[in-house]
Amino acid sequence: MSSSTADSLGLSRAILCNDSLVKKLQELERNADLYRGLVGYIQSLMKHYFELFRAHKQLGDVFSEVAVRESLERANQAFHKYGETHRNMAKTGVKMLKIMKPILIDLGTFLTKAIPDTELTVQKYADAKFEYLSYCLKVKEMDDEEVAINQMQESLYRVETGNYEYRLVLRCRQLARIRFSKLRSDVSVKLDLLDQKHVQDILFQLQRLITAISRYNDEAAKEIRELIGLFPVEMDLKEDVFQYKQNPFQRFDSEDHEDLSPSVPSEAPQTLPSPSTGHEMNIIDLSE
Repeated sequence: MSSSTADSLGLSRAILCNDSLVKKLQELERNADLYRGLVGYIQSLMKHYFELFRAHKQLGDVFSEVAVRESLERANQAFHKYGETHRNMAKTGVKMLKIMKPILIDLGTFLTKAIPDTELTVQKYADAKFEYLSYCLKVKEMDDEEVAINQMQESLYRVETGNYEYRLVLRCRQLARIRFSKLRSDVSVKLDLLDQKHVQDILFQLQRLITAISRYNDEAAKEIRELIGLFPVEMDLKEDVFQYKQNPFQRFDSEDHEDLSPSVPSEAPQTLPSPSTGHEMNIIDLSE
């Protein structure tokens, strides 16, 4: 469309031919990709942190059980302190996950609600713009047709019969222009609000995330520093605790030195079907 045609329609050429609002759809898609990647990263981070905190909890339970069974007071206190430290780290980690969960929900809401709603509004605006331009082009075609007929000094049937079709198209163009202008105003407001929310919200949520992780790391480091000097400790062990009835590596040593004792036959391992795979697996007989 030429600039003179755009001016005759009463709108600037930038709105009709080079609309920046429609081009912002690409920017919205880039923002959606950014939020989608951020949400996926936080979900993965929370999953790995949860596994870490569960390991801390299990270690705390194990060391607390060892402390209960330990008869020496110093060893009892050391293992109890070590177990409580792991439990405290797990509790601190759960608090961090409770802070991270609302961050994930807010980012997900922006991704699944705010951006799609704005994209739908922009799409409606683009449809209204296309409808308005269609009526504008139809009016221009009818005007050109009248000019051509007049130059040929002939009569046009629709003009002779009252030109009702031309007046109907003009009315439709006027209504489409009103709808187009209203939607353009709505899209401009929504895009401005979305840009402000994007800049402010993502900064605020990332600050919350970094603060939560930093606080957990500081508290975990404080808990670990309290363990300095706790070990080594003396433990009350039985005299035969490290004495084995049979060396579990004896069979492998004998296989490595088969050439030195060929006269001693080795008992063949039993083969049983594996219940999970159906294949055969070796059962090594370690009995005396």
